[in-house]
Amino acid sequence: MATIRYDKNKAIEVSAELFPDEICEQCGRCCITHVFKDSDGIPVIVYCEHYNPKTKLCNIYYNRFEKEDSCLSMIEGILVQAFPKDCPYVKDLENYSEPNCYKIIRDFEKRKKGKFKY
Repeated sequence: MATIRYDKNKAIEVSAELFPDEICEQCGRCCITHVFKDSDGIPVIVYCEHYNPKTKLCNIYYNRFEKEDSCLSMIEGILVQAFPKDCPYVKDLENYSEPNCYKIIRDFEKRKKGKFKY
C-alpha cells in the first residue's frame, strides 16, 4: 500500500485560506486528545497540554504548528474526522462523521441534566 505524502506547510496555508479563524466558536473541543469513562461511567476528558480550560483558547495558537507536531490543520482534522459534527467548519458537510467521544460527552451531559435516565 502506498503512503500519501504532502507538504504540511502547504496544507496549513490552504486550510487558513478555506477555513478562516473567524468561523471558530472557540469551544475548545478540537483540543480534546482523548476521552474515556472512569469506573463510575463518567467521561474523563483529556485536553492538549496547550489548551487553557478557563479561556477555552490554545496558549500557543499562533505558533501551534511549529510548537506542537500533533496539531492538525483544518483540512487534516476534517479528513481524519477529528471535530464534533456541530463544529462550524464541518456542520454543513453531508458525509462527515464525528468521533464517538463527542457522543459520549453529549450523552453524559444529557443524563446530568436529567433529560433521560441511566
